[in-house]
Parts: sequence; structure tokens; C-alpha cells
Amino acid sequence: MKRGRKVGIALLAVLACVAVGAAVAMFGVFSDQLDKAFPASVEKNESTQESYDNGLAVAQTIESEGAVLLKNDGALPMENTKINLLGYGAYNPVYGGTGSGGSSFTANRTDFLTAFADAGIEVNPATATVYQSDGDEGENTFTVDFAIPEVPATEELAEEQGVEFKYTGDASFEAMREYSDTAVIVISRKGGEGNDLPTSMAEIATTESDRAKHYLELNDAELSLLAQAEDTFEKVIVLINTGNAMELGFIEDGGEGSATATGDVDAALWMGDPGDVGTRAVASILKGEVNPSGRLADIYPYAVETTPSFYNFDTYTYTNSNDCFQAFDSHPAYLLNYQEGIYVGYRYYETRESYDYTTLEGESVTGASYDDVVQYPFGYGLSYTTFDWAVSNVTPEGSVDQSDTISVTVDVTNTGDVAGKDVVELYYTAPYYSDGSAIQKPGAVLGGFAKTPLIEPGQTESVTIELAVEDMASYDSRCYYSENGAYVLEGGEYTISVRRDSHTVVDDYAYSIDGSIVFNEESASTGVEEGARYVGKRSSDEAIATNHFDDVAGDVAYMTRDTWEIVPGSDEEATPEMLEIFSTALELGDYENAEDEMPVMGASNEVTLSDLKGKDFDDPQWEELLDKLTVDDLNAILATNGWGSAAIDSIGKPQTYDMDGPSAISYVFDAFAGTCTYETVTYPCEVVLASTWNVDVASDFGDAISREAAAWNVSGWYAPGANLHRSPFTGRNFEYYSEDPLLSGSISAATVRAATDNGLICYIKHFALNERETQRHFGLCTWADEQAIRELYLVPFEMAVKDGGSLGIMSAYNNLGTTWAGASSALLKNVLRGEWGFLGCVLTDNLEQHGFMDTEVAILNGGTSTLCNGMFSQDDVNTLAQSATGMKALRDAAHHYLYAEANSTAIDGPAAEPAWRMPARVGLGALGAVSVIGIVALVATSRKGEKNS
Repeated sequence: MKRGRKVGIALLAVLACVAVGAAVAMFGVFSDQLDKAFPASVEKNESTQESYDNGLAVAQTIESEGAVLLKNDGALPMENTKINLLGYGAYNPVYGGTGSGGSSFTANRTDFLTAFADAGIEVNPATATVYQSDGDEGENTFTVDFAIPEVPATEELAEEQGVEFKYTGDASFEAMREYSDTAVIVISRKGGEGNDLPTSMAEIATTESDRAKHYLELNDAELSLLAQAEDTFEKVIVLINTGNAMELGFIEDGGEGSATATGDVDAALWMGDPGDVGTRAVASILKGEVNPSGRLADIYPYAVETTPSFYNFDTYTYTNSNDCFQAFDSHPAYLLNYQEGIYVGYRYYETRESYDYTTLEGESVTGASYDDVVQYPFGYGLSYTTFDWAVSNVTPEGSVDQSDTISVTVDVTNTGDVAGKDVVELYYTAPYYSDGSAIQKPGAVLGGFAKTPLIEPGQTESVTIELAVEDMASYDSRCYYSENGAYVLEGGEYTISVRRDSHTVVDDYAYSIDGSIVFNEESASTGVEEGARYVGKRSSDEAIATNHFDDVAGDVAYMTRDTWEIVPGSDEEATPEMLEIFSTALELGDYENAEDEMPVMGASNEVTLSDLKGKDFDDPQWEELLDKLTVDDLNAILATNGWGSAAIDSIGKPQTYDMDGPSAISYVFDAFAGTCTYETVTYPCEVVLASTWNVDVASDFGDAISREAAAWNVSGWYAPGANLHRSPFTGRNFEYYSEDPLLSGSISAATVRAATDNGLICYIKHFALNERETQRHFGLCTWADEQAIRELYLVPFEMAVKDGGSLGIMSAYNNLGTTWAGASSALLKNVLRGEWGFLGCVLTDNLEQHGFMDTEVAILNGGTSTLCNGMFSQDDVNTLAQSATGMKALRDAAHHYLYAEANSTAIDGPAAEPAWRMPARVGLGALGAVSVIGIVALVATSRKGEKNS
């Protein structure tokens, strides 16, 4: 018995030690990581329910206004509410993208069957038996299966593909025709983080014919379904369920253009990725309860091979760069040339007058016209009604200068039979001088837009669009007018045109600028034009914009409108200078300033973060607050700030939570764990929001999602995505708005302004030139001309900062040239903070230590903080903290981060306790108590036994 008691005491002592060790580990060493892994639980309450209900209503409005009617030969609105619902996508819709753009809460995710049934549309029950799900369309994962599992619609094709023919019995086309004369076919395509869409199906498709195709065209099974439906049904309606611009020529093929004739597609509606309840809006549109008013956010060519970026969108490697990065297993550096320059999307097609290209099948096409190559212009969309426009006021007239604003008022009259909304688009065309500056100019550039309110039949509404003349300036990256580059309004004639889309002109007006206007100092003049006026900075800038990206241009031969030469991408050899940059990417370099003095640390005073809410960035109280910080505090908010940052009691900063993503408040790690942390709305994807062409709806979205965030104790949002649709194959186009920077920036700024006003920090991402997913975090060197960088790729971020008041930016994985975007002093210091006056936090993308990402390197070059949760990667700022210069940089970064936090909901009310803490305290406390009580009891029993002996 004595031996047994001793063993028991020893075991209980071990348990007590385990409890103490676990407590030290959980509440000490790993407390920050656990706080992020298990965010503070929120009891569902009136606030969460109200924000959720509001979010569902806004989500449905987004889809109602963003869906684009592409074709209608009288099949819509549907007269017959009995339909045959066909296509794999009809039963397995793509609700949104994957990865950080996904969401795990699906309680209100509404499929087509449910949405149609609730709307009173009867679906032939036999058709559902044809389709089986592979199960990943609605899940939040980081993988995308790009196989297209459509079922062959003919016995011959099924036999050829070696699969079962399923259109039999009640699901035969003959039987379906008996059920209804109407077929609704859904065509779906996916997208996701880390996964660009295949430009070739050679390694994915199962038949020789399909292997010769790309992902954004119909495969043989889809074509067979379409052909069978056209031959069988009087009315064939196609729904396009994707955020990427597909080849849609099949919509126009064959037929007599009549809703009562077989042989053609009678109507087509682009719906994008609908989120939780967008399918309900689609059902309302099909029935005519909602009149579609969306306009395309991208141009739709018939063939992707007519798009210049198609030839520079693949994996290209620096062949001699293996092992060039420090502290990471072998991988090479990669490259991507934005060789098309400014000629992206409609800017290319609206400038070029004839088109030469080679089809993917090898056929050479020369002299093709615009109508030969473009199916749907940018900004295109139909309605169930018709509208007449009359331009009622244009001011000023004639000659203008940089201080003027052109104002155009258009009276829009509904001349049809049903109420509807219309979109008025304003474009400008600037003069191009091939023999002079050769600053590239597109044939048309969107300068403004306005969406009308709902207009009843016979009624008129007026909209006014304003265009600041300085916004028509082009960027002179070749330094023709200024020695260091500048924005320039070249002298000559400018055309302002009112259009229904990028190609359809309703009215145009000529303006002149007498002599070039250069936004720079006179001292920078090259003297090339006598009489040119040098007027300093643009009115929206804090500093004069000059060249900062000469090194990013590289030695690429960029496209010009004089030759239209496309130089396809290819593997290359890195120069010795490039290899040196890669190998030293993690080194801090010579940053010390001997005159710097070590700032105060760990001071004791009464200032807290809440005292700084609403205060200016340079308010003197900030210095008192920053004096209180320690190195541990700096590590917590600068080096391990992933999905939130730890509490700092000394300054009254609570534990904060930041979450993904563009379409929902969601926790990305739910994708790995199969859990659901936040029960929030999944909204239609950003492309659908942009396709509303309605800044008021974008504002409603920003308001709605920020209200949800506040209800769930989230104060930071890793969104919106503001990169451009440079290529239709970019995997994350669903979480970016458009190919056009103004449309993207307008929708982004409206979203950000509303969310920021509600106290949500919006980390606009991915800054910048992150228009490709593949290899983006393995040293992808993006090469681009500064004119294209400034006129296209920076504009959505610029507008989100200047007009939206954003307090956050997320830097990108990729390199600008050879410099990591997250450590580009040119981008972050000179442009973002210097020219735009940004005061908030620049957060990196998720820290993946692939040999070029480093917190301290980022901070020295204008960054603020690292997206690092401390579990899967580690970093610190201990090296910089050893010197006065380094500590000043850290203090400045902390200032920017805390400034954003002070103006967010993070400091509103008491901090919620992370979900793991109470169970851990109870469990460890119970374990410790049991151990101690057991030991005491065994010792007492042992002593009693000894006494009795």
C-alpha cells in the first residue's frame, strides 16, 4: 500500500506540473497565437441578427443591380414559369471564390432550386437526376478543381468520352419538351486564391478535343447540351455564373432571333458569383419582378487570343536563379511582363482600328474589325425597357485649363413599358503625338458615370457627371516635358463623349487646351515646348508626382499604338545584379544615422489609445503614448499582427481581430479546420458590385459589412481587393472589380468610405501589380512601365485613400521589378505616403518566409506591420530595436498602426475575451486542484497509516 500511495503521489505531482507548464505555455508563451486561433466568442444577439438581416437585403440588391442582361429576343421576362433547369452549374452553382475570398457559413446559401421554388418557378424534377456534385463548389478551400464535369447531351459524345448517357426516360429531351418549352442553362466557372485559371486544358480535360481548349470556353459536353437545348426548346435562356470574362460567342450562334423559334439562345444573363442570396435576385429578374440594370465591368472579346495580355500570362522563370534566395529551400525567381502597357481591356480595343492575330487553332487573321473581335463592349448591358437621352447642359465650352471641371447633364427618359434604371457613361479622348512626346493615349478612357434612380415609364430623370480636367492628364514616364517625369495635359483637342458603353457614342464635345500643362516645377523643364506651363502638383496630391519606378520598367519593349507589336513572354536569364538583389533581400543594409537618439521607452503616464480617437496624426499626445511602448509591445503589433494583434494593457489597447475577405467577414483558417467562426453574409463577388455601376449600392455594401464586423467584434477587414482584371484568367478576378481603374476606384472608395466611417479598418489589397496568383509568393518579378503603373494599376488604391479615407493597405507578395512590393520605398514612402498623404497601416500579405519577406526590411521602407499569426511563421523586430535609428523606424510604424486602431471600433467598449481562455482556465484550474487535493489526501492517508502502524 505504501508503494501504491507513493506512485499515486508521483503521478498527481506530474499532473500538477503539467497543469503549471500548460498554464505557462498557454497564458504566457503562446497566448497571442491562441488568441488569434480561437477568436473571442460573440453571443448571437440583437446586433448580430440585425446586421445579418440587413446584410442579406443588401446582398440581394447588389445582385439585382449588378446582373447584366446580355441578350433578349423576347424570352425574358418569362411568361411560362415551368422550366427545365439544365447544366452542371444549375445544381452545383459557384457562389464565390475560394481561399481568403470564401466563407464557411452557409446556412442561408440559396441554390437555384430553392430560389426558383420560392419565386414560384416550377423546375422539372427529372432534370436533377442527371447531375452529381463533386462537392467543392460552395466550400471555403484553397484548392480549385478546374475540370468541367458537364454531362454529354448526346449518346454519341457520351460513348466517345466513355461515360454514361444520362438524358434518358423522364430526363430525355423529348420528355423535357413535354414538360416545358423553356430551358434555363447555367454555365459556371470557378476562381480562387493561389489558382490562376488554365490557359490550356491539356493536362485537365479527358478528350483530345477538350485538351486543345482553355478554361474560359465551352467544352464539348457543354456545347452538346446547348445544341440539344436549342434544337428542342422554343426558349433557351443562359445564365453565366462566373466572375471571369468568358468567351460567349455561343450566345449568338444560329437561330432566327425569335423567342418562338428553336435553334438559338434566346436570352442570356450574366450573374457573376451570387453569394448567399443572389440566386433569389436572378429568379426575380427572370420573372420580371426586377428589371436588370447592370453593365459589364470588363470587355468581352470573342476570342481571348485577341487580348494582348494573353501572350504574357504564364509561368516564366529566371533559369539561372535556383538557390538565389536566403533562408529558404531552393526555388527560382519568376517574371511577368506587363508588355501591353496601358492597352488593357477596352483601352486596347477602342484604340486599334484593325486587328491581326493568330487563333489558338493556328489560323492567321488579318484586318479584322472591331465588330469582328469584340462581342460585348465594356459598360454594355440591356434592359427590359428603353431609354432616350438628351444632353441638356454642358459647361464650360471651348478652351479649358487644369483648374476647370467639365460638367455634363443628361436627361434620361423611360420610353418603354416598365420601370427601370439606366447608366450614363462619360469618356474622354486625349490628343496623341506619335512624332513628339509619344506619350501613349487610348482611344477612349472612362472619365465618369452615373446611374439613374428607378424611372417609371414616360418619366425623365436627370444625371450630372463631372470630370476634372486635370484627371485627363497622362503620365510622361519618358521625361519628354520634365527631367524627372510628370503628369501632363498635352496641348491640343480633347473629345468628351457621352456613351452607352465604351463603343456606342450618343454625343461628343470638343475641348482645347492651349499649350501643354505640366504638373511639375519650372525648374524641371526640359525646354522641349516653348510656352508649356509648369503648374506644380495636381490639386489632389500632397507632393509632385515624379518618376519613382524607372527600375520597374526593366528592358521590356512595351506596346505602342504605332506598331501594336506584342512580345510574348518567355523564360530568361537573370543578370548578376538581379541575382545579387535576390540573395540580399533579407539584409537590412546601411540604415543607421549616427545623429539619431534612442527614443523614450516604457514610460509611465496616463495617456491611453482611446484618448487619441479622432485626434490629428501629429497631435502631441501621440508622443506620450508612444513613449509607453516596450520592445515586446512593438513585436506584438508590428511582427505578429496577423488576423489581429495582442492587447497592450499599458496603453489601453485591447486584443483586436482582423478578418477576411472581400465578400464576407470570415476567418481564413476555417478553410483548413472545417470550422465556422463567424455567421455572416456572403455577398455577391466584387465584379457583381462593380457591375451595378452604382456608388450608392457600394456605399450600402460598405455600411452593411462594417455593421456585421462590429457586431462580431472585428475591427479590421482584409478587403476590398483593388487589383485590375489585366487578364480574364487571373484566379482572383472575382475579388477584384474591373479592368478599368476609375470604375474600380469609384466602387472601392464608396465601400471604404462607408466602412471607415463605421470604424472598420479596410486593408485595400494587394498593393500593387498583383494581377497573377501563380508563383506570386516565390519571387515573382513584375515588370511594368510607370505610365501604366500610375494611370491604371495604382488608381483604385489612390481613390480608396484620397476619396475613401482608407486607414489600411495590404501590400502584395510580388516584386516590383526586383523589389518586394512590401518593401518598396518608391511605392510606400514616395507615392503612398508622400504623394497621397496616407497615414494608416501598411500590412504585408501573409508572412511566408520564401527568402524575401521580412518585417524589419518592410518597416525601413515604409511598411508598418507583418501579417503573421506566430503559429506557422515567426518574425521579430529585435535587430532594429537595438539602435536609435531602428527604434525610431519602429516607433514611426507603431504610430501609423495605432493611429488606424484609434480610429476604429477596436477601442469602443470592453474587449471580448478570446474563446479559449475561460475553458483553459477552468480546465487547468480543475486539473491543478484535483492534483493538489489528491496529493494532500494521499499524504494524509499515508501519515495516518504510519501512525496506526
